[in-house]
Amino acid sequence: MNEETYLPKIEVNEELTSLSQRIDWGLTQSNVPETWKITQGEGITVLVIDTGMVEHPDVGDNAIPGENFIPNEPIEDENGHQTHCVGIICAKNNGIGMVGVAPKAKAICVKALSKSGGGSYSGLAAALDYAIKIKPDIVSMSLGGGSPSAVLHAKIKELYKMNIPVICAAGNTGEGGVNWPAAFDETIAVAAHDRYGKIANFSSRGEKVEWAAPGVGIYSTYINNIYRSLSGTSMACPFIAGVVALMLSKHKKQEKTENKNDCKTVEQIREHLLKYTKDKGEIGRDNDWGYGIIDVEKLIEGDEPEPKPEPKPEPKPEPKPEPKPEPKPKPEPKPKPEPKPKPEPKPKPEPKPKPEPKPEPKPEPKKSKFHYLPWIVVGATIIIAITLSSQ
Repeated sequence: MNEETYLPKIEVNEELTSLSQRIDWGLTQSNVPETWKITQGEGITVLVIDTGMVEHPDVGDNAIPGENFIPNEPIEDENGHQTHCVGIICAKNNGIGMVGVAPKAKAICVKALSKSGGGSYSGLAAALDYAIKIKPDIVSMSLGGGSPSAVLHAKIKELYKMNIPVICAAGNTGEGGVNWPAAFDETIAVAAHDRYGKIANFSSRGEKVEWAAPGVGIYSTYINNIYRSLSGTSMACPFIAGVVALMLSKHKKQEKTENKNDCKTVEQIREHLLKYTKDKGEIGRDNDWGYGIIDVEKLIEGDEPEPKPEPKPEPKPEPKPEPKPEPKPKPEPKPKPEPKPKPEPKPKPEPKPKPEPKPEPKPEPKKSKFHYLPWIVVGATIIIAITLSSQ
């Protein structure tokens, strides 16, 4: 059994020195700078097991010396691999060179690979023991071996119980399968994709892959105070370590201010990452992309995740409509009886008119003594006439 560990084969694309700060394509595609108003990874330590202590002005005191498990070599990075990885995690946001995903996080630099990039499982086991001892927030390993190790697995299980996520490069063997320790269930295995949204040809495939991250043409710090653009899952692994550093920093702040932290265990970390994952490749988890890529902006800002498309159900055949019964003829409505004429009201008797009062008789005027004179004359005339006739 091969108990050697080694750096995945990496591709050197270019060697550059920058006079101004570059925000690399992986950060801009994920809108990482938008999250820095909430957190820049402060209060988080990432233990990086690789080729040695980083000494670069763009990283500065964000790199902390750990232990050296390579005999007859200084602790300093003489290879450049660890310097590149640590820059991806936490190079400072200082206006020069480049900037890391979590520019205020700290990287504890542990040397378990020599300047040639090789090491042993025993040296890696000692480095993991050191991680168990000092209890960092995250462990990042951009290295691998071709066979499993029960000793390494036991130590990774111990870190898992301590709620310390171990993030590993899946490897650069393409269809050759995921390397160890990335293939252990307790670790988070990271594949690499390019800026055009395609999985890298070299990225190791397999059912153990969980997420993919930027890993092609990644610009970062390098030994001798320069910068290089490299490709490999070695670059994707520290990108995810930086993302997890941002997330843990945010939740630690919430714990202090709101007494709330639901991101303490490795499984809770996975749940948060999965909640804000954009599916890539085949629907659901696949061997190239794993679950997909993480929407870093929404992960940190806490927006609702985009709903994953549900498979469309097969259309069910529509049931044939049952024949409707013919409607029964409605009975013709009976004519309503004409209303009886109401009897005319009897006229009320008119009130009898009150009799007019009889006029009181006027007293007859007194007759004068000449009143009867005409009648006396008439009578006398008649008598004279009668007397004359008788003679």
